[in-house]
Amino acid sequence: MPRRDELRVRDPFVVAYEDTYYLYVGKADNTVYCYTSNNLEDWQEMAAVFTIPKDSWSYRDVWAPEVHRLNGKFYLFVSLKGRNGLRGTQVAVSDTPVGPFVPVTNRPITPAGQSCIDATLFVDGDVPYIIYSHDWPDNYVKDKDAYIGEIWAAQVDSDLVNIVGEPFRLFASDESPISSKTPHHIEYEGKETIRYGSDAPFMQRMTGGELLLTWSPYLDGNYVVLSVVSQSGNIRGPWKHLPEPLFDKNGGHAMFFKTFEGKQMMCLHQPECPPMERTHFFYVEEKEGILGIKAEL
Repeated sequence: MPRRDELRVRDPFVVAYEDTYYLYVGKADNTVYCYTSNNLEDWQEMAAVFTIPKDSWSYRDVWAPEVHRLNGKFYLFVSLKGRNGLRGTQVAVSDTPVGPFVPVTNRPITPAGQSCIDATLFVDGDVPYIIYSHDWPDNYVKDKDAYIGEIWAAQVDSDLVNIVGEPFRLFASDESPISSKTPHHIEYEGKETIRYGSDAPFMQRMTGGELLLTWSPYLDGNYVVLSVVSQSGNIRGPWKHLPEPLFDKNGGHAMFFKTFEGKQMMCLHQPECPPMERTHFFYVEEKEGILGIKAEL
């Protein structure tokens, strides 16, 4: 049974259900695997819970799997690369957290005409939304000579099959004072370019009613977790960028869950340095609608 520091995991996502923690991991064989634990340290690998079907709209790049429980079922969100060259997030469903997960449709739930990654689920009252990143290769802004990621949202139906109405943009990565100061310099398509990344949106309602969203841009040489707060308390914002990172030690793609002891926990991977990525857990606390790190597990 491997320990946490022995497992390479990018974009970790944990579900605490009944008396077991479930960790979902995408691997290079186009498959999502599930690990289980009772203590967040020792993990047992389960069988594969999802593999890209042969007749799928997508064919590779299994990224950022996460699982959400809704209406008594478990829904897998996983980012894949489509045969048209654009990425999107597939939704699959199962009656159990260990699958097998079956696609709800043979298409992404994110808009098919955009390259989208890292879609997540947020249920506001009884209204489900997907929150996702519009990222490259189709987010080049000529006037700024840069690839600028954006965080978008869309209401979806209760079976997570279709978008309801029109998607709407929450903010762009270069609107963040932190991200705008230190964009990521990278070689892409044979030339050096600038990327304002917009990975890993995760939305949650604070105990005081505040609506908080965390996300991860690549700064130059550093992967971080940033926070924004809706000034209206509504998903449509406007969104205020907080002046300090929640985490700035070259780790990111954060998600949050409660332990079986009722403690609020942040989960992310660190360092952003393949193949050294490992899952890290941090106890967090809420103060006036904002999260801060207390200690690492």
